[in-house]
Amino acid sequence: MKLRTRIAVIAAVAVAVAVLLASIGAYFAARNELVDQIDESLIALANDAQEGRFDADVIFAPFQRRFGGGSQQFDVVYSQLLTPGSGPIRAPGQPELPVGDIDRAVIERDRGAIVRTVEIEGEQWRMITAPLEGEVELIRGVRGVFAEGVTVQFARSLDEVDGALGGLTVLLLFVGAAGVGLAGLLGLVVARGALGPIARLTEAAEHVAETQELAAHIDVDRDDEIGRLAVSFNAMLSALEESRLQQRRLVRDASHELRTPLTALRTNIEVLNRATDLTDEQRTEMLDDVTFELEQLSDLVTELVDLATDTAVSTEAEGELEFDELVRRAVDRFGRRTGRTVEAELEPTAIVGRAGMLERAVSNLLENAHKWSPPDGVVEVTLRNGRLSVRDHGPGIAEEDRPLVFDRFYRSVDARSTPGSGLGLSIVKQVVDDHGGDVFAEAPEDGGARVGFAIPVGSST
Repeated sequence: MKLRTRIAVIAAVAVAVAVLLASIGAYFAARNELVDQIDESLIALANDAQEGRFDADVIFAPFQRRFGGGSQQFDVVYSQLLTPGSGPIRAPGQPELPVGDIDRAVIERDRGAIVRTVEIEGEQWRMITAPLEGEVELIRGVRGVFAEGVTVQFARSLDEVDGALGGLTVLLLFVGAAGVGLAGLLGLVVARGALGPIARLTEAAEHVAETQELAAHIDVDRDDEIGRLAVSFNAMLSALEESRLQQRRLVRDASHELRTPLTALRTNIEVLNRATDLTDEQRTEMLDDVTFELEQLSDLVTELVDLATDTAVSTEAEGELEFDELVRRAVDRFGRRTGRTVEAELEPTAIVGRAGMLERAVSNLLENAHKWSPPDGVVEVTLRNGRLSVRDHGPGIAEEDRPLVFDRFYRSVDARSTPGSGLGLSIVKQVVDDHGGDVFAEAPEDGGARVGFAIPVGSST
């Protein structure tokens, strides 16, 4: 079932339930009102009898009160007199009105008049049982017949109520059915208008899925929930497009960088395989070249995996760190491994970050300085206010190269003759970006290069 159809059905069901409840309420309210009117008429008859306006002749024939002519069943009233020591007195042919325990209590004057629903010949009637005070003339004649302790009963059929409610029921059914149908149609119209933007969003998503055209965007002309959904969808498409471009660029650059060591390896291996007159010294040199190329290829593959998968970001949790201690450990390891002199000026710095990623970034900065420093050069490391800089005393970075040194696989003209893949500083930038910081590359006035990054300082609360 389509969403708009589902909304229309839900609207129709909701209206149907509301109409049903309202109809049930209206039905019982009307029924109670009609029954109250019958009760009032019965009470009026009992009052008339009590006040002497009761004609005893009415008990000898079914009589009809004067409700607009008195010729309809709506107005038929049965009557019955109950006297002490004798049976009920009623008109010939009229059914006997029921006398229950509660009616006997009225006869015995243990309680006042009551009105209740009784069954007479299989039909429902409303009946009043009321005591008459004083002497009551039962039969007129020369002498007349009078009695005391008389109780009168009047009954009126509920068929008149059922007849009136039958028409009301038909009307309620008609109105309810019309309301449900109208609600369904309006639900379709409202659903079509409300779901129009979602339909366009769906079409755009299907278009992207079919054509892989991530540059396609949805025009946003509203600021409600659907508008925000469209904005988020556009942002997702932009992120996917950027990710795909980066992926293609990474594959293109990686294939270019991998081609050089693979070609060198293949050439040296072919020479070693075919040449039979190589001296031991020549063979050793070629094997050293092969080993060197394999190491370069291994380092390149490792850096490519780190850069492409970004595993550390997804697995390592953030925590409070003493950044100066982290930098000091990296500097100590670097000094022991390379034997190079490192001058470190580290200010106590507390940050929130991922220790493994930050150590990798610091190590890459130290390796970059080591590569460009002269053999006896000193590497200077400074940490102040969350700003870490690593300086070498090499040839420095040309002004036109400074904005590009953190790009993937970028290698300046001077760097192309040195070992490396051009990924070390790009990994630094990725780590720093993940920590909300900025990278920089500067040229000190007295030569060399100063490369580093700055990240926010402070502990989590």
